[in-house]
Parts: sequence; C-alpha cells; structure tokens
Amino acid sequence: MFRDEGVGMIARSVRIVFVVFTASLLLVLTVSAAGSGTITSLTASDALDHGDSVRVRSSERADGKINSSNLYYTIIAPDGVTVVATHSTTMPSMKAGDTYNDSWSTSNSSFPSIGTYTVSLCWSPGGSHSCGIDSASTAFNSVPSLGPFFSLVAVALLAYWIWRRRQDFALEAA
Repeated sequence: MFRDEGVGMIARSVRIVFVVFTASLLLVLTVSAAGSGTITSLTASDALDHGDSVRVRSSERADGKINSSNLYYTIIAPDGVTVVATHSTTMPSMKAGDTYNDSWSTSNSSFPSIGTYTVSLCWSPGGSHSCGIDSASTAFNSVPSLGPFFSLVAVALLAYWIWRRRQDFALEAA
C-alpha cells in the first residue's frame, strides 16, 4: 500500500515529544513527592573533659508535605575524615508548617584527639542518606583527656620524679 513518509515522520516526532514530556512530568512529580523542608537549627555542646557528653540538638520545619523521612547525623574528628559517631532518627509524617525537634547525646570518651569536631546533619526522604530535603553542619570542641585515673597516675609519677631529683632542686646557702 502507498505510504507517505512525511506523515510517518511527524507521527514519530509527536511520539518522541510525548515520551519526553511524560518522563519529565514523572521526574518532577517524583522530586516533589519527596517534600521540602528546612533545618532551622543545629547545635552541639562542647565536651571539655574525658567522658563528657556531647549533646546534639536540631529543629526542622516542613515547607511542604513529607510522608517519610529521616535525620542522619555524623560526628567527624578534627582530621576531617574519621567518623567517631553516627545517629539516625525516623521522622513522623509532616505537613507544611509542621516543626520537629530532635536531640541525642554521645560520650567523647572514644574521640581520638583534642580539637574541633564537626556534626553533619542530613535530612533525607524515605530511608536514604541522600540529603534530598536539607543538610546542615556545626562545630564543637572536645578535650578527651586521660581521665581521672590516668591523670592521678601522671601526677603521682611527676611527684615521684621530683622527689627523686630533690637534690637537683635544692637551693645553695649563700
């Protein structure tokens, strides 16, 4: 049968445009379904002695409907690489304008060094850690010292050394 090539080409072009439009629309709807929100605050308390707790607090506000999401925290050592603690919180469903406050704590007894640590917070849709809703970070100081027992041992060793070297410290009579 007779076939007009021009009509077939137009029909194919219309189908391609329709497929591209449909795929774009699905992509936009999928991204929109993730919801939107803002981490309004993130704080962490300093831990200035061995065994002190680092208290991490955050506040989140939904800017749109969010059905399923989570908060994922990481504490990173001063070297910028070593992860010393993590924490995850499953969020309740939220509608636009809802707020949520979260807090948790961890001890600095296993932190590797003195310095400024970074807390990163990732608010993600579903169970992912993609930071698809929002992310934030803050810093705090930690001084994970020897602890009371080893500090006492260090002072005792210093006192013993001074006592053994007492003759070197004696003042001569004039």
